[in-house]
Amino acid sequence: MTEKMSEDGSLSSSLSQSSADSIILSPMSIESESRLLKSPSEILHRVLCTSGADDPFAIAQAAKTCSQLRSFIYDNPDSALWRDIYLQRYDDPKRAGAFCSPRPPPNWRKQVQDRELVSRMLRTWDKDDLVSHLDLIASTLLDLYLDLPATTAPSSSDEDPLETDESPNGILLSSLLQSEGFRDLYFEHSTTETKPLLRPLRAQPGNPNRQVQRRAVNADLMRLHVLLSPDFSDEEVHRQQRGWLREMVYGASNYSVENDWGPFNPDGTVDWTLVDAVGSVMMGNAKDVLFMGEDTWRQALPPMSYGIEPTRGWGFNDLSNVEDWAGVEGVWCGSYAFLDLADLSYTDWITLNEPGLIQLRRSLNTLDLTRYHEAVGDLMRLELVIDREGYKPEPMPRIETNLPTSSLLPPIYFHGSSVQQSSAITFASNSSASFVRGVVQLTADDPPQVRWTLVIRYGGEDRWRLECVQVGGRGSKRGFFGIWTDALKEEHSPNGPVWYWKP
Repeated sequence: MTEKMSEDGSLSSSLSQSSADSIILSPMSIESESRLLKSPSEILHRVLCTSGADDPFAIAQAAKTCSQLRSFIYDNPDSALWRDIYLQRYDDPKRAGAFCSPRPPPNWRKQVQDRELVSRMLRTWDKDDLVSHLDLIASTLLDLYLDLPATTAPSSSDEDPLETDESPNGILLSSLLQSEGFRDLYFEHSTTETKPLLRPLRAQPGNPNRQVQRRAVNADLMRLHVLLSPDFSDEEVHRQQRGWLREMVYGASNYSVENDWGPFNPDGTVDWTLVDAVGSVMMGNAKDVLFMGEDTWRQALPPMSYGIEPTRGWGFNDLSNVEDWAGVEGVWCGSYAFLDLADLSYTDWITLNEPGLIQLRRSLNTLDLTRYHEAVGDLMRLELVIDREGYKPEPMPRIETNLPTSSLLPPIYFHGSSVQQSSAITFASNSSASFVRGVVQLTADDPPQVRWTLVIRYGGEDRWRLECVQVGGRGSKRGFFGIWTDALKEEHSPNGPVWYWKP
C-alpha cells in the first residue's frame, strides 16, 4: 500500500488514474463554528495563505472543519488565495524566461495541487504505482522547469556565471529529478519494447532482425533527464539503458536529410529523445574520464554540477543584444566520441549502419553496447568570433537547412579555430588546418530552442558537420549537445556525439 491524498484531503491507500490530475486539497463538508469565520475576509485570507504556504495539505484539513471555510477555500471565484499560496512556494510565472511573449495567468489552484501531488508521488510512492501517472509527472515537472526565471548575461569576466538568484522552482526540481521515484521511472519505464510480429524461422534462431525493439514513451521525461548529469552504475538496468542510449546515438538510421542529420524532427522541432541520448552518453563519458584521473577534463565539472542551474539560460525577456544574442563569441570547450572501428566486427558495423542486411545473414550476434565503451576524443578548444561587416572569407559552401526555423532572432554566422585543449600549438582563425564556421539560429519549437550548426574544415576541405541543440537555451552553461557526421554525407560515413560548453 502507498500513501496518497484522497479527494477530501485525507490520506488513503489508493488513487485511480482518472482522479490523479488535481484531486488533492479538496473538501469534506463537516459543520463547525469558528471565531475565525467571523473575522474580516482579509484576516481569514492571510491566515489561510500563511498556513497553505508552509504546508498546502493543511488547507485541505482546514476545509474539512466546516462548509463555510470549505466554500471560502474552494468556491470563491476570486483566486487570490491560491495565487498567493502559489507565489510563496514557486517562482512567479511572469518572470519565466523560456517564453517569447506574455502568457495568460495559470490555473493557480490546479498548479498547486498538481505540483504538491507530484512531489509526494516521487518522494513517497512505490515505484510501481508511479507508472500510470507518468504523463502527469512529466508535464508537471516540465512546467516547473519552463517557469524558471531567466539568468542575466554576465557583464564582466570577473562575475561567477553560476552565481544567480536562488529559484524555488530550481531547488524543488533539482530535488525531484534526483529522487528515487524519478530515477526508477527513467531507468525502468522510459522506454517500451515492441516484439516482432513474425516468429523466427527454425533455421534462424539468432537472427537479430527478430529481436525486441525499444522506443521512448514520453519525450518530456527524456528532456527532463538531460537537465541533470547522468548517474550510471553497474546495475543491469543502468547498463541496459546506457546501451540503448548508445544505440540511439550511433544508429545511422536515426539521421537523414529529413532531420538534417541531427537531433531534430522533420518539422524543425527538437527531438528530445536524441538530445537526451547524446547528453547522457557524453556526460557519462566525461565522468568516466574524470574518474580515470584526466586533469584536463576538470573543466567539464561546472556544467555538470549545481543541480539544474547550468540549464538556466538568458531566456527571451531581454533581447537588447541582438548582435550576439546567443553568446557565441569567446572560448568553448568540448569533445566528441566514436565507435573504434578496430574493435568492431563486420557484423557490428552492419547492425548499426545497415540493419536491413541482417536479413541476408544467419545467426549473427548483435553489437552489445551495454558493455562496449566507445572511444572518447581529446578535449578540444573552440575560439569563435562573429562574421561582422567587412569579413571576407575564401569561397566555401554556404551552411543551409531545409528545416523550419523561428524568425524571432536573426541567425548568427561565425567562424573560428579548433585545437586540442592540452596542445600548446595554436592556429590563426583562417587556418585551413582547423578552420571552423557555423550558424546559430532558433528552432521552430514553441518556445523556440537554440540550434548550433558547425562545419570543421581540414586541409582546405569540409570534413565534419555538427548539428546541435543548446540545453537550457541561449546563455545556458550546460552548452550544446549534438551529432557529428561527414560533411559531404558520403555513403556509410560514420557519426557520433559531441558536446561543447563555455567555461
